[in-house]
Amino acid sequence: MVRLHAPEREHVDLIVASVTGGAASASDHDQDTQPPDLIRRSWARCLNSHRLDPARPGRPVVLTQNELGGFREPMEEFIGIATAELRRLYAQVAGSDYVVILTDANGVAVDYLGQASFEQELKQAGLYLGSIWAEAQEGTNGVGTCIATREPLIVHRHEHFRALHTGLTCTVAPIFDPAGALLGVLDVSNMSAPTDRRSQMLALELVKRSARLMEDGYFLTRSRRCWIVGISAGRELADLVIDGLLAVDGGGTILGANQTALRADLTGDGSPLIGRSLYDLFGLTLDSLIGRQRTGMPQALRCLATGGTWYATLRPPAGRALRPATDRPRQQMAVSQGKPENPTGPLDLDRLAGADPVMIGNVQRVRRVLGKGIGIMILGETGTGKEAVAQAIHHAGPRSARPFVGINCAAIPETLIESELFGYVDGAFTGARRGGVRGKVQLADGGTLFLDEIGDMPLMAQTRLLRVLAEREILPLGHDRPIAVDLDVICATHQDLQQLVAEGRFREDLYYRLNNLSLTLPPLRDRTDKADLIRSFCAPARIDPPALAALLACRWPGNIRQLQNVMRVARALSDDGVIRLADLPPEVTKPTETPHRHETLPAGEAGILLSVLRRHQWCVTHAAEELHISRSTLHRKINRYGLVSPAHMDG
Repeated sequence: MVRLHAPEREHVDLIVASVTGGAASASDHDQDTQPPDLIRRSWARCLNSHRLDPARPGRPVVLTQNELGGFREPMEEFIGIATAELRRLYAQVAGSDYVVILTDANGVAVDYLGQASFEQELKQAGLYLGSIWAEAQEGTNGVGTCIATREPLIVHRHEHFRALHTGLTCTVAPIFDPAGALLGVLDVSNMSAPTDRRSQMLALELVKRSARLMEDGYFLTRSRRCWIVGISAGRELADLVIDGLLAVDGGGTILGANQTALRADLTGDGSPLIGRSLYDLFGLTLDSLIGRQRTGMPQALRCLATGGTWYATLRPPAGRALRPATDRPRQQMAVSQGKPENPTGPLDLDRLAGADPVMIGNVQRVRRVLGKGIGIMILGETGTGKEAVAQAIHHAGPRSARPFVGINCAAIPETLIESELFGYVDGAFTGARRGGVRGKVQLADGGTLFLDEIGDMPLMAQTRLLRVLAEREILPLGHDRPIAVDLDVICATHQDLQQLVAEGRFREDLYYRLNNLSLTLPPLRDRTDKADLIRSFCAPARIDPPALAALLACRWPGNIRQLQNVMRVARALSDDGVIRLADLPPEVTKPTETPHRHETLPAGEAGILLSVLRRHQWCVTHAAEELHISRSTLHRKINRYGLVSPAHMDG
């Protein structure tokens, strides 16, 4: 049993009494023996949740350099950004024997500045590089309690939980990333502070200011490919003193915000800010704000939810100028380069879904991720409408006014696909077009790039595409500097990409970069709303019952594309606006007599089913959930295609 001295015993008694409501010791440790509510709640967590002993002996854990490396590595970019401010803060407080510590979100000290002459004492106190200050480990302390509360705070002397730490004073502020997640904690600590808690109020203001500067510096670095909207409460210094920062994409959707903007409650009801648009908040588009910003003056914006006025400044992405989309050449705005625009416009998501439960499930999932920069992979047999779905996704999202640029990776020779995607400058190679060519990626800037048959993309082009997605910039052939691009990417394939990855024909890192949300389009033969689809393609003609029965019985190996072509010809051949059996081709009215051969095919759906089953280790329940079908339906499909689990191959 640990023998406690009187001051330690009194400290333990005070903690227990404060948490349990018992009578506290009469002895005063500080000018005010009653700790703040925040400290009392932390003490309660330490006793009741963390099961800690305030009298426990032993110094804080300090990681070795080897162990510390695993915690520093994910923080390297932020540490590099924060270093200058860390040094500036230390220069302000070093004369009062403070140390400055930067921790990660786990409470591990990843950077540190302190007097070399006190190094041994600081290390013993845990005020050192590699120390761990999680509340669950060291009890109430500046860093650990800041992580728990996500608020700036002071933990002064006897407010610490462990008796060992009652000589310390710690003043801290949290640092958040652009998505609002805790990134780390900035701490200034002292081993010999005055007894008066109020002596730390200036230190608290200094730490809060430095933490905000570090946070905003990181925000701007991470959001360099975005438009940055700075908002301030006052007009006079709005271009110098910015309160809130919003990172938005080319469609005006908010992708990130600093803590000031998040706490401003621009939504009016405390709902998440990320994923909303400037139009939702202020009733204007990004293009409108760009046009206004050309005056060079902060622009007054009225928050629709609260009625408050904010003054906005705008900064373009790296390498971009203040230019609204409406100033771009008209050819950039064409829907799907090289194809005539649909005069009636693309089908919307709900019309494409029809009444089929699998498609309805797909649309519901898509709507949840629209405008959030999430890559979508569309899987399905040839002809199931993958490009139509991609266009509908584009037109349902915040980039709908920007280009939709499609490219079929299987239709372009391997030697030309890189120039098609990334473009080239004048004279880049023999036979290059005079004046050069802008690639599809650059043409899609601000909008959506649709990569059809992505499984057929050559490995070299995959490598360059991966860099575009990671860096958000392209380097056309022969160009001497990269060009920033801002776009969403939708991919489609009828192939099993996981199998291609296993065979070394598709990059695994690119697969995971593209495949954030996977949608499987059912083949026409499996759609429950097949009759409705047939009638919609017949319109304005009608269809008689025998013809409808033949169409419903057809296997449709070419899926919706085949149905579309069949009905276009049938409408042209029909008399009196009624489609009859005689108007249908033999492939519909006289199908081949080998239906069982088709039961083991088509490779497209079988391959997709196999891919999903493998991904879930042949757990039918999980695979059925991903496919949005019942387990019994999935079992029927497994039997139809003769798919066998590896566990049953030898049995």
